Amino acid sequence: MKQSKHIFLSGHPIIAQLLSLIPMEVFNEVVEQQNADRYYKKLKSIDHFICMFYAVLTRNGSL
Repeated sequence: MKQSKHIFLSGHPIIAQLLSLIPMEVFNEVVEQQNADRYYKKLKSIDHFICMFYAVLTRNGSL
């Protein structure tokens, strides 16, 4: 039986597979509700979330 590659995400980095499980519509809605990107200069909320997510996955004690 052949498995579809787009369903199992073979060949994608593990962090991309985990991030694909997070509904970005909900994330963007919360950012909009809280007006979180109001004063950003270089790092938007999504970029900050991805950095923090990576830090948690790699068990970093500090950045």
